Amino acid sequence: MTGQAISFWYSLTDKRPLRALSLVMALTLAGCVFWSPSRFAAQTTTLSWWQGILIVWAVCAGVLHGTGFRPRRLRWPLVFLPLPAMLVMIAALLYRFS
Repeated sequence: MTGQAISFWYSLTDKRPLRALSLVMALTLAGCVFWSPSRFAAQTTTLSWWQGILIVWAVCAGVLHGTGFRPRRLRWPLVFLPLPAMLVMIAALLYRFS
């Protein structure tokens, strides 16, 4: 993925309401994991270990995006793209509250 494509995907979510939503979802999901870690643990639920890692990644990306931090080097914006992280956070919150 080129730098222009990454900038395009960042520009889609580079709006204040989406940043606030990303931060609120990330903090809520982090609170859910801290409050009830057995619900997200691989040995006590139907979640696999890689899904737990994906949730941690999404929380990290959501906090970075929500606070307005924007990585500059080519590989880090690709790793912390906010749109896939928001989708993972929505799925994890739906799993938690269903």
